[in-house]
Amino acid sequence: MKIMAEQTPSTITITLQLGDHTMRFPVAWNEEKYYRDAAAHLNKRFQYYSSGMKNKSAEQIWVYVALEAAVNLQREDARYDIQPVMQRINTINQTILSALANADSASNTNEQL
Repeated sequence: MKIMAEQTPSTITITLQLGDHTMRFPVAWNEEKYYRDAAAHLNKRFQYYSSGMKNKSAEQIWVYVALEAAVNLQREDARYDIQPVMQRINTINQTILSALANADSASNTNEQL
């Protein structure tokens, strides 16, 4: 793997093969593994769909691969959605603040007596 002169020390140029397409582009050096693993995964999925869809063009098969990848990404996003947790934390915080306000109010009433 060559590092080209226009690169910064934090990037490298990689070459990936996706089906019949060769892609060469710079990536952050600490992201290289992700790109290579993603390319390998996509190529495996392309082979999977190709074996079952002999009458489809490569372009059509890549659409299936892209759709599967997008669905998987949506699934992961939903799995790591913290919005319900944040709503629950806000409810608990409001309950605590309300209880503290009531306790403070009761304490002031007792001091007046």
